[in-house]
Amino acid sequence: MSRKIYNLIGFLIIAALLIAACGQATPEPTEAPPAETQAPVQTEAPPEPTEAPVQTEAPVQTEAPPEPTEELVGEAYKIGFAPAITGPGGSLGAPEHETGQMIAEQLNAQGGVVGPDGVRHPVEILIFDTETNPDVAVSVVRRMIEEENVQVVVAGTTSGISMAIVPVVTEAQVPYISMASAGAIVKDPESGVTREWVFKTAQDNFASAEWQALYLAELGYTQVCHLSENSGYGADTLAQAKKAFEPAGIQIVYEDSFERTGTEFPQVASVQTSGCQAVVVGAIPPASSNISIALRDALPDIPIIHGHGTCNQDHIDLMGTTVAEGMVSPCGKVMVSDTLPDDDPQKEVLVQYASDYSAFTGKPVNTFGGHGWDAIMLAVNAVASLQDGLDLTAQRAGVREYLETEVTGWPGISGVYNLSPEDHFSLGFDSLTFVRVEDGAWIYFPQDQW
Repeated sequence: MSRKIYNLIGFLIIAALLIAACGQATPEPTEAPPAETQAPVQTEAPPEPTEAPVQTEAPVQTEAPPEPTEELVGEAYKIGFAPAITGPGGSLGAPEHETGQMIAEQLNAQGGVVGPDGVRHPVEILIFDTETNPDVAVSVVRRMIEEENVQVVVAGTTSGISMAIVPVVTEAQVPYISMASAGAIVKDPESGVTREWVFKTAQDNFASAEWQALYLAELGYTQVCHLSENSGYGADTLAQAKKAFEPAGIQIVYEDSFERTGTEFPQVASVQTSGCQAVVVGAIPPASSNISIALRDALPDIPIIHGHGTCNQDHIDLMGTTVAEGMVSPCGKVMVSDTLPDDDPQKEVLVQYASDYSAFTGKPVNTFGGHGWDAIMLAVNAVASLQDGLDLTAQRAGVREYLETEVTGWPGISGVYNLSPEDHFSLGFDSLTFVRVEDGAWIYFPQDQW
C-alpha cells in the first residue's frame, strides 16, 4: 500500500475522533438565561418589609373577640289587648283599637324589644273585641291567659267591662292594665286596698268632677241637675260629683239615670221643673250626644257640662254643630297638644302621638286612643325589663313588679305617671284641662276665658 493511502486513512481516523469528542462536551453558556425563566439567586439578605405582610392564616388572638354581629333572639312576648271595638262603647274602643294596631306595626318594624341582658324579643299584640259585653270580655281574657299565655292583659274600654275582668286576672295572678276611668277598678271602694294585679290609665271621674265644680263655681251656679247613663261609668260620675261639688258650695237638686241605648228621655221634664241652673251629664257617646239633643230641644239656653268620657269627635258629630256649640268638658291635654307650652313634660310625647295616629288612621287624635297608648306602652316597657329565660309565672310577676316600682315621672298621653305598690294609677286634677266646642271642634278653654 502506498504511503499516500496510509496518510489518508490516518487523517480520517483523527477527524472521526475529534468529531466524537465535540458531540459529548457541554459548552459553558456565554450569557445568563432570561430572568423570567429562572429564579434569581439571592446574593444578600432581603430588606425588611415596610408593611405587615398579608395574613394567610388566622392571627393569634391577643384580646377578647368582638361582639357577634348577629343579635340573640329570645321567645316572643305576648300582650293581650281587648278594647270594645264594637257595641255601645265602640266610639271609645275604636281609637284604642287603631292605636294598638299602630303600635304593633311599629314594634314589628323595630324587631321587638331588647331586654336588659341584650336578648331581643319579638312582641305580639293579640287583639280581641270585648263587644262592650262583660261576658264576652271575661271569655276573651280567659283565652288570653289560659291559651295564649300572655305576659300582661290590656283591656276594659269602659268601667263596667273593666270591673268584670278584675276577678279573672286576680285569680290567675296576671297583671292587667285597664283603659277606663272608675277609681274602683284599681282600689276596692269598701276596704280602700289597692288591687294587687290591676292598674289603669284613664283619668278618673273625681278629677273630672273637680274641674266641673271649678267651672260651675266660677260662673256662680249653686244648683245643678245631674243625669248619668245607667252603667258603672255613669254611677261613678254621680258619686264623684257629690264628693267634689259639696265643698265648692254646689248642690245637686235633681239626679237621675237613663239607659245608654235610649232615644227618649222623660228625665228632661223633671230637669225643667227642678229649677237647676245647669245640667251635668255623665255619659259616653252615643248616649251623651242623645241626651244633649233632648236637653237642648227642651231647654235651649241651659248650660250643659259633660265629663271626660266625651272627648272625641263622635260626641260632637252625633249632636251636630248647632247643638254642640258652646258645650264644655274637662279633657286630656292630647286634645290641645299643639297649644301647650314647650316646657310641658307631656308635650313631646303628645305631639308625636298625635302625628303618628293621624298618619296611621287619617283621623284626628282623641283622648281614648291616648288611654290605649299609655296602657300598651306601659306593658311594652314592662316586658322589655324582663331577664331572658324566666318561666311564665315569673314573667307575669316581673311585669307587675316593674309597673309598681319603675314607673316614675313617666310622661304618657293621659298624664305623668308615678306608680307605686299603693297607687296603681297616680293621675290627678292636673292631668286634665278644660275644652269647649267651637265651630264643630274642641278648642282649649282656659280659666281666664270662663
